Parts: sequence; C-alpha cells; structure tokens
Amino acid sequence: MIFRFCFVVLTLVILIWPLASFAQNKKVIPAHAIAMHGTPKYNSEFRHFDYVNPKAPKGGVIRQSALRTFNTFNPYTIKGDAAVGLGFIYESLMTSPQDEAFTEYGLIAQTIEVPKDRSWATFTLRKEARWHDEKPITV
Repeated sequence: MIFRFCFVVLTLVILIWPLASFAQNKKVIPAHAIAMHGTPKYNSEFRHFDYVNPKAPKGGVIRQSALRTFNTFNPYTIKGDAAVGLGFIYESLMTSPQDEAFTEYGLIAQTIEVPKDRSWATFTLRKEARWHDEKPITV
C-alpha cells in the first residue's frame, strides 16, 4: 500500500516538475541581442557597429599561409585536420562586437528568446539568410 502511494507521488512529481519550470519561464520577450550584464549597447535598428567604416573599400583578395596541411573542409569534424581559415567562409548565428564584452547580436538569427534563468534559447532565423547556393537556411 505504501509502495503504491510513493509510486503515485513520485510519478506526479516527475510529471509536474517540468510544467512548473515552464510556468516560471513563460514571460519571454524576443530580443535582437543578449547581454550577460545590463542591456545591449546597440538597438534593434542599428546598421553597423560604431568601430566599423561602412564606406570602406570592398572587394579584393585575401591570402593566408599556414604551417600545416589539411584533409577535410569540414570545420566540425572529429577526425582529420580542417583547413585553416574555414571560419571566414561561414556566418554564425550570433556575433560578438569588439567594443562590448559579453554581448551577442543576431547575425543569421533575427531574434532570440532566453528566459531569466537562461535554461534554454529559441532563435528565429532571418528570411534573407541563404547558403552559398542561394537556398534558404532553415531549421
């Protein structure tokens, strides 16, 4: 009898616990950036970071040297050695400005939803985000 009672109580606790956590995180507002301390420096309508020159010349060629070889173009592989500089050909979900510590702004992500306890995050991707072959980036 007591075993059955303990089993029922334990089952209810296991089932209700995630709901209580979800109820606490219910009020989440989408934002363009997240900051560890305070609020982000730039608003949601900013066009470029303060230290960037939007009228800088564009185009040209970049050449890099590396003192090692590679055997894969996959930067996330466990096996093998990825080519140096692959991080320059892919955009990231978020980006960190150089003039603001511990803050991330959406790059491919248009908005981010994070609860106060930072237990999870939901990203909304920009509609104009595309792969190199012009196919849209989807989840």
